[in-house]
Amino acid sequence: MENEPELSDAGRWYRNRDEWIRHILGRSYLSADCQRVAIFIAMHMNRRDNHTKHQQKTIAKDLNLSPSTVKRAVAKLVDEKLIDKDQVQRGRRGRAVNQYRLIFAWEVL
Repeated sequence: MENEPELSDAGRWYRNRDEWIRHILGRSYLSADCQRVAIFIAMHMNRRDNHTKHQQKTIAKDLNLSPSTVKRAVAKLVDEKLIDKDQVQRGRRGRAVNQYRLIFAWEVL
């Protein structure tokens, strides 16, 4: 629209995140559990860094899923190039935590 004001960087990021969620929900080949994990990850993103850090056990607990279901869902999302996943260390105990980043397919083109 011609008279629409320009979005801020934050506004563009939230619009992209919401569009990414709609994209996930439109993929009928993704199971409902996989979609739930994807939306959990998207809703916990830090927009400044475009990532979130969560243990799969934490995601499983919050979504009332088994850790193996979350692991399979994350693997599917990575295989489909919908998210990136890196394992990082944090905290005094050095526990491994996964860092997730959304991949906005329309920006990769």
